[in-house]
Amino acid sequence: MESFISIIIFILFIAFSVWLREKRRIERRDYYREYLKSDAWKRKRYVVLKRDNWTCQSCGAKATQVHHMKYAKYKIGKEPIKWLVSLCASCHHKIHN
Repeated sequence: MESFISIIIFILFIAFSVWLREKRRIERRDYYREYLKSDAWKRKRYVVLKRDNWTCQSCGAKATQVHHMKYAKYKIGKEPIKWLVSLCASCHHKIHN
């Protein structure tokens, strides 16, 4: 009987851990999506595109998007410009898929 209770407790612990991880992932995703709508991001995006002369740093086509090369925990909105790169939509899509 004790082993059965231990197994139930273990399963509940695992289920709670999975639920909590997913909840945090969704919170980070939602925060990031809101950040991408902000004026701060729009300014930073413009600076990166201008720095890279509106040229995709992967294929040389016209860049229309900015990619985060790194995502540091708790740094969204504070990422250094050197962590960002200009890309065309096609190259950006390839990176994320």
